[in-house]
Amino acid sequence: MIDYPLVPESELKKRIEKLAKKLKENNVDACLIAGISNIYYYTGTIQNGVFFANAEGKHAFFVKKSFERAKIESKLENIFPLTSLKNIEGDLKAVFGFLPETVGFEGDVLPFALYQRYSKALSNTKLIDFSLPLRLIRSVKSKWEIENIRQAGKQLSRLFEHMKGFIKEGVSEIEIAAESERFARLSGHQGTIRMRGFNAELFYSVICAGETANLPTNFDGPSGSLGLYPSAIHPAGTKKAEKGKPVLFDFMGAYMGYLCDGTRIYHIGKPLKETEYAHNKCIEIQNFIAENLKPGTLPSEIYLKTVEKAKKENFYENLMGFKSNQVKFFGHGVGLEVDEFPVITEKFNFPLEENMVIAIEPKKYIDKIGGVGVENTFLVTKNGGEKLIDYPDNLIIV
Repeated sequence: MIDYPLVPESELKKRIEKLAKKLKENNVDACLIAGISNIYYYTGTIQNGVFFANAEGKHAFFVKKSFERAKIESKLENIFPLTSLKNIEGDLKAVFGFLPETVGFEGDVLPFALYQRYSKALSNTKLIDFSLPLRLIRSVKSKWEIENIRQAGKQLSRLFEHMKGFIKEGVSEIEIAAESERFARLSGHQGTIRMRGFNAELFYSVICAGETANLPTNFDGPSGSLGLYPSAIHPAGTKKAEKGKPVLFDFMGAYMGYLCDGTRIYHIGKPLKETEYAHNKCIEIQNFIAENLKPGTLPSEIYLKTVEKAKKENFYENLMGFKSNQVKFFGHGVGLEVDEFPVITEKFNFPLEENMVIAIEPKKYIDKIGGVGVENTFLVTKNGGEKLIDYPDNLIIV
């Protein structure tokens, strides 16, 4: 019945070993995992349940629904049906041989009501926010994860080329969205895009014809959008592509749970010199940042150097957002979620490590014209960032 690839057992074991190491480093006995992205990361399935692991590497997955499918999809040995949280202390004693005194949990995403239920069920245990170590674990990718991100990048390369023949004067944002979504799905795109932030929503893409890219939005990203209704401003509205203006096409590839983030600018006819200059300057900034994506480098230093460079060259105004829409980052980690660690921003002071994956997206917004710039997903290596999307960055004239 299952005819798709599964997460290898060796991959799951390495992740659980990394978790056990982090638990020991932080003097925490065990960890409780309930969020869907972390459930998938540690079990290889997204079935509804609770995953526990302790500092010795012992682990168990208690599944509410569907136990049968979890047994098929996950390579873990210790998978049990979850009948009631009331029994969880006894279940943990049976697996670990003792009841943990301290248990870490995903404090950044676990709803308070669910936290209360776990706290009641584990009344003899102290719950500790373990979200930061969990995010740091996932920030460094394995070879298997990187290969999946590369596959998502190939989706984008094919899509960027395909859309050259579709985007033209008079085509609306929503038509561009529909065609790109159709093509992506037939290319193996999983459809689901996950974000970690509270109330953060994202569809496949952000598509902005002309100055819709300059509109203010609630989304913590540089590009604006009008959308169809105030209830959903992404990914596109009814604005049509106009001659002499750009179409900003920001799309997320997705394969086996893993994301690859990329943006290209399609331009309807010959661009103004101001537009072309701004776009090429964004490519220059991207390359400057990519050169610094080396192990040991602080993201905060990269951010400050980039801001300094942009200000010195009189390019900072409306960079990374038009007026009030300007955001304070140049890149973000990607993996199972869009908004992973590390972040290229002033306050992120954890050093880069080899095999981190970061989307770099310098974009410039021009009054009465729209948004230009580029976004690529990069792999952190000792030689600097390795681009994972094999497609040119230049303006695409259509």
